[in-house]
Amino acid sequence: MFVQENHILLYMKIENLKHQYVIAQSYKTLAISKITSPIVAIVIALFLYQDLYILHFDFTLWYRLLPIMLCGIYSLLSLSVLKKYINYVIPLYTITLASGIIMILGIAYHIFTNPIFPDSYISNVSTGIQTVFIVTFLIASGALRYMPLLLMVPLSLFIVLATIKTQLSAHQWTTLSNPVATAFFLSLLAYIIERRNYKNYILNNKLEANEEMLSSYKFTMEKELAFASQLHRFIMPQNPPTPKISLYYRPYYNLGGDFYDFIPLDKTKNKIGIFLSDVTGHGISSAFITALLKHYLIVGKKYYLTPNKLLYYLNEYLTDNIGPNFVTALYCIIDFNKRELLYSNAAHYAPVIIHKDGTVDELPKTGKPFPIGIMKKRELVKKGRNYAVSTIQLKKGSKVVLYTDGIVELYNTDTKTSIDRNTLFDILREHHQLPGKEIIHKIEEYLNNYRISEYINDDICVIVIEV
Repeated sequence: MFVQENHILLYMKIENLKHQYVIAQSYKTLAISKITSPIVAIVIALFLYQDLYILHFDFTLWYRLLPIMLCGIYSLLSLSVLKKYINYVIPLYTITLASGIIMILGIAYHIFTNPIFPDSYISNVSTGIQTVFIVTFLIASGALRYMPLLLMVPLSLFIVLATIKTQLSAHQWTTLSNPVATAFFLSLLAYIIERRNYKNYILNNKLEANEEMLSSYKFTMEKELAFASQLHRFIMPQNPPTPKISLYYRPYYNLGGDFYDFIPLDKTKNKIGIFLSDVTGHGISSAFITALLKHYLIVGKKYYLTPNKLLYYLNEYLTDNIGPNFVTALYCIIDFNKRELLYSNAAHYAPVIIHKDGTVDELPKTGKPFPIGIMKKRELVKKGRNYAVSTIQLKKGSKVVLYTDGIVELYNTDTKTSIDRNTLFDILREHHQLPGKEIIHKIEEYLNNYRISEYINDDICVIVIEV
């Protein structure tokens, strides 16, 4: 039953496309025939004048009068009625064209069957038949589908009637071979062109449908990505828990791979855990991994006070669960009362200290760090890799800067300017006396002034902590 319904739907779709194609061809034919039908009527009228007053062929009056009348009627209809009844355009235009063919074949019949006309007349009529066939083919437009009938049927009927009426000579048969060959060739060419036009229409229709579907799909995806982006930002704090911490976050895509979190470790918020990580790649896959990080951070509360254990814990759960991706991470605990910093990193950039006198130092990495998500603790130990903890005593007025690699791997190919770690450290040294928020502003200002922000190819996250 299901298969049968599919066949019915497919048949209905094909039939609908055929109907659409005919309608499209009808509109095209109407536009062309508005011009051709009056021109054809005028040309035939001129021939009629020539026959009656110059060549004195009275018998051509009726043959030529019929297509003139039909062209005139069709021309009038094309200006008004046919706009509303578009389905009748091609049939009526075909009849109008047929009248022209009947006209020339009627004249040919009269000459071929009348022995008083010399062979030169017969040759001229044969040429005239071919000319009318070619002109009909050129102005047929949507009537091309009926071209084999328009040409072959009247011509065959003409030959049959001519042979019944009189015995055609060898010269006459030779002369007729040219119109027959022309009719056959034009019929075949019309069939080929019509088939090609129909296939092109179907193909274009499919392309338009695919473009419409892709546009709809793109719109849906953009909406979903925008919503996912909001959710992604929702899993990260929008604002730091204390004014002493300033934040700058800019994802490369709507969905970023950088992830940060602030974890208050006491009620007074004088002791705060700061987690910063960078997932390889961008987009949905990296955003999914950051969601996993958020989940495991929430679950792993018991490791908040021991930075290296937290990293080991995250590594155990993420390894074998994030495919070929991996995560560089840094977790530190800042105690504002003791002015103390504990930190442990997993192949992430170590914290940077801005001293009160403007000197900038990068802290050493702890232990022999390795990215999270590649191998479990047992294998890390075998390879001599470990997550260790370092404790640093900070001086009053100093600042701690945490960052991801997006801020130190930027390059403007037009201005040949870049931001690397040295550039970042220079900015920190130059503005060391400013509050954390102002330092963040200066970094963003540098990106905009040197148009480096146009060449960002990774997520950017910078956190400044005032001690």
